[in-house]
Amino acid sequence: MSTRNITELSGIEFTGSLGEAFTNYGRQLTALAERWGLELEIAAVDAEAAMSSMKGHMLLFGLDSKVRARRVAKRLKRARDLAAALAEQGERFPRSYRKHFLP
Repeated sequence: MSTRNITELSGIEFTGSLGEAFTNYGRQLTALAERWGLELEIAAVDAEAAMSSMKGHMLLFGLDSKVRARRVAKRLKRARDLAAALAEQGERFPRSYRKHFLP
């Protein structure tokens, strides 16, 4: 199985000035996580809209399909929340290095 690297992050080498490298890595990680979060948000809205338009049970006037669509789209929204947490950790990473290793 071939390895698949995230090129934005794998291109950063932790040599030389570690403060600069960690700051650059944190910025790239934050930018990548924000892009993932945006994509997941768009996908969640689109998926929920597509599933909500499906016909549900006739006696429930389609409310069951809307509830199920919301339930399924919630998975993507949780993934979006995880991407937001990843972006936050990307911002904290260089600060933590400065706090613990630099005088």
